Amino acid sequence: MLTAAILATAVLMQAAPQEPPAAAPVALKASVRITVARIDVPTSEAENPYGQLGGLMVRMLAPEGPVDIDYVVAGDSMRADVRGRLATLPRGSIVLQQAGEQTLRILNPGNKTWFELPIDQNMGALIGAPDVQIEPTSETTTIVGQRAQRFRFSETLRLPTLDGVTLPQDFPRELQFSGDLWSTDGFSGSAYATIMRTLQTFAAVPGMEALTSGGRFPLRLHLRSTFMPGYELRSEVTSVGPAQAAPSLFVVPPDYQKVISPVGGGR
Repeated sequence: MLTAAILATAVLMQAAPQEPPAAAPVALKASVRITVARIDVPTSEAENPYGQLGGLMVRMLAPEGPVDIDYVVAGDSMRADVRGRLATLPRGSIVLQQAGEQTLRILNPGNKTWFELPIDQNMGALIGAPDVQIEPTSETTTIVGQRAQRFRFSETLRLPTLDGVTLPQDFPRELQFSGDLWSTDGFSGSAYATIMRTLQTFAAVPGMEALTSGGRFPLRLHLRSTFMPGYELRSEVTSVGPAQAAPSLFVVPPDYQKVISPVGGGR
């Protein structure tokens, strides 16, 4: 996936050997595995009239099983290499973002195309800030060499009213989430604070700012919801550490062709 960026960098270095290479910024590289697991739930929850949405969402989120994502964050620049199928993204997609920008750049190395996706098209951005309750526990464990503390949390998300959309009378106006978060304070300092801000912007997960308050870095997350009974969304950091990141990693290679977004609204 990185071949195009590596080749482009090599060509530039050969074309202008008299120019010293720019110092690569110190970055953070983290790999995250996303899975959806079946869990036991009370009969009352399993009979939720909208419970069938759970299986549908699972098939939409990870249609081919677990997904690994390799993140590289340097300053306000973020790159995510998706190894597998994630939602509507093509297999092996690369996601680029600059903090403060209103669009993501989605690259498809398979056919060397890319498109823009407005960040305000995700549900997290539409819903806004949820009500979040966090309860620390005394339980700790070690994840990728870091001491992580477990927190329990719950969230209430109020669904927005969309123009032209009429929901069924009994459709819930609020969504309830609960889960467990293992996080560490092993990554501190302004550099990691910038990294967290960038990742939060990219993820656009409702409540993420509250769940990572105090500069804590999330290493494992188990998320459950009343509208997908019997399933649990899990994400876990499988590796993390400092890295050197060439600026070319965060730009669209010149031989990629821009196309219209397949999910609508992009350019």
